Amino acid sequence: MAELAEKVNIKHPVDPTHVDIKKDPFHPTAYIITLPLDSDPSYVWHTLFEQELWSSLDFWDRKVLVVGRAIKLVTTRDRVEEKLHWLEGLVTATNKRVEDYNKKARAERDASRSKFMDEEEIRKDVSTWILGRVRG
Repeated sequence: MAELAEKVNIKHPVDPTHVDIKKDPFHPTAYIITLPLDSDPSYVWHTLFEQELWSSLDFWDRKVLVVGRAIKLVTTRDRVEEKLHWLEGLVTATNKRVEDYNKKARAERDASRSKFMDEEEIRKDVSTWILGRVRG
């Protein structure tokens, strides 16, 4: 059975003085901006985030990594605020995917339980029939 996933968000309020900003050691014009997340993302959340990220049309001059309870944006200096809005939109879209995933997982779990209960009722009917034949 599929496990349910929890939503993950960028932890707000974000204090700009405590945001970790470093130069990217591989790209001289890029920076790594690290933002805290409110919880540890599950494997399911990571997978859905990656799907959302790679389907994004705006993924050209930036890179995003999820590491523990942090999300790292690797980007050039231009239009940083716009890129942060884009990143928050990615997280929001991922959480929407989580809702859809959980809805489907719950439906599958409920269908499985229903099937099991139906099978148990049928087994009882078969047992009753067998007992009737043995006695009769």
